[in-house]
Amino acid sequence: MTKYLVLLESPSKVDKIKHYLTKNFPEDSFEVLASGGHINKIADSGPWGLGIDLQTMTPTFKIETTKRKNVSEITKAGKNADKIILASDPDREGEAIAWHLANLFTKDNKEIKRITFNEITESAVVKAFGEMREIDLDLVNAQLSRQMLDKIIGYMVSNSLQKSTGLLSAGRVQTPALKILVDRDKIIKAFVETIYKKIFVVDQKQNVKLFLYKDDNNLVVNDPKNYYISEEQSKVIKNNLGVEYKCTKYKAKEFEVRSFKPYSTASLLQDGFSKLRMSAAQITVAAQKLYEAGLVTYIRTDSNRYSSDFVVEAKNFINKNFKGDLFKEAVTIKIQANAQEAHESIRPTDLNQRPENISSQIEDKNMIRLYNLIWWNTVKSLMKGPSGFYHNWTFWNNGYEFKQSWKEVLDLGYNKLDKSETDEDIELDENDDEILNDDEVKPPFEFKENYVFTIGKEAIVTEDAKTSPPRMFNQASLVRELKDLGIGRPSTYTPTLSKLKEREYAIPHRGKPFEVTEKGYQAEEFLYEKYEDFFNVNYTAKMEQNLDKIAEGNFDHKDWIKSIYEELSESVKAQIQEAKTSDIKCPRCHEGSLVFIKSKFGRGRGCSNFTTTKCGYREYEQKDGSWLEYVAKPKEEKEKAKD
Repeated sequence: MTKYLVLLESPSKVDKIKHYLTKNFPEDSFEVLASGGHINKIADSGPWGLGIDLQTMTPTFKIETTKRKNVSEITKAGKNADKIILASDPDREGEAIAWHLANLFTKDNKEIKRITFNEITESAVVKAFGEMREIDLDLVNAQLSRQMLDKIIGYMVSNSLQKSTGLLSAGRVQTPALKILVDRDKIIKAFVETIYKKIFVVDQKQNVKLFLYKDDNNLVVNDPKNYYISEEQSKVIKNNLGVEYKCTKYKAKEFEVRSFKPYSTASLLQDGFSKLRMSAAQITVAAQKLYEAGLVTYIRTDSNRYSSDFVVEAKNFINKNFKGDLFKEAVTIKIQANAQEAHESIRPTDLNQRPENISSQIEDKNMIRLYNLIWWNTVKSLMKGPSGFYHNWTFWNNGYEFKQSWKEVLDLGYNKLDKSETDEDIELDENDDEILNDDEVKPPFEFKENYVFTIGKEAIVTEDAKTSPPRMFNQASLVRELKDLGIGRPSTYTPTLSKLKEREYAIPHRGKPFEVTEKGYQAEEFLYEKYEDFFNVNYTAKMEQNLDKIAEGNFDHKDWIKSIYEELSESVKAQIQEAKTSDIKCPRCHEGSLVFIKSKFGRGRGCSNFTTTKCGYREYEQKDGSWLEYVAKPKEEKEKAKD
């Protein structure tokens, strides 16, 4: 009999995995414990509080205070085990957690192995036990490098930001995300709308709605590169038009709508926000619980693919449960250059666990709604979509060019299915607008060129319109932008959004766009004026690429991190020295100047002469942006307050 100690991350997985192991390996004994995530953190010691040996770029770790009990139980259990199995999550974070746990037993000469599984199911766990391996030190180095980078950039630049502006934090991903929001907000605020006219030829009964595309000079109208039609111009155009429209071009193109695609972390966050109106934090918590309950696969992934085994299972399920020969392989999505595709897309572990079934097992409404979303998205991503032909006509009238298109749906695909109130199957376009599936009546046009269509001038109508600024990002579209730019990773999206809110840089209103605050503007202005080289989008994306190279064992991480530290430290030291001076005189001693101070009470300023003349003047920013002097309560009042 072999005595195994199996170490997980989450306590909620313990009983389930112990059951699977004792059932399938009855000849052995298993103790299963959870670390509760990372047991160590980089110490806040040494220069800048980085906890890093700046010569060797080696971090010093300390056990998290809240994990000391866990560590004690794990080390005690390890003494009685013959073999220790590290079964933390299947990503860089999980690999680093496994490495830290293994280091608890370096003096005990224990046999230690690593296993991973993408889903908490009996078959996946048993299979993992047959594929034990060593800890992947390249993955560990990538995670440690990310930790050190985040701390170097976060601590040092935040120190500079605080001393210069009184604001609290900067970050490797957080700061570029803030810039994306500020830049878009500036564009929106500077936008000046243009009022213009659209010209149509309309016969509602026959589904005629030609729109004017080009003028008699062959220029595309209502295009920012050319011009927008004014009231006077619209009158001239209407007057110039006749009643005959000659078809100069006809084209038919096959289409199939496949808006349901395998979920990555980013796309799940997007759909969860857009369709369920849940925040990124709510989605992340609910998804983690679903994973731990064994209902869905691992929820931190860049992958847009399913395993071949699952596709076979899904095909059988769809053919058995839905009529109409609906199965079709999922859409192939172009893989992002720096995507982490170690595991599958997010999907149900068992399609037979229908949403209506799990709703009786789970009380958490967010979990139920999110599972419903994942289940239907997975099923429909493996089904044919509505298909047919796009018919496009171009007409000429006295030198003016009109166009109209018609979508002829020949196969409804997954739209054949009965809709359900809990289906969560609405289709969204790239702007998160719902795709409507109303059947269109065929217009009275021929499927060919060079014929003439006649309609009276009374059918010519104008419509008031105005230009619009680009949309402000919401939580979903910001995550999409970060992913497209190669900034951040599945594990960083939600913390980044949370930090922007926590620091009061950008407020993510429920189901609505971000509101960038004055503090957000001030932080962005300072950080990109003083540290643009460290936060520009290309530099941040390059960092992610280098972390990927470290994970592959193809990059010297220590020299790279050291060069970043040395370059950044010079800039930060110079900026902090500059921050020690101020043009605002102390209103109490009139000798020192007011400089920003770090305080648990919020943004504050104090007299620069505190260390010399002991002038203790302090003031704090109020909600309305004004500053108010801090007046300490007399000792008698403090004693009364305690009573």
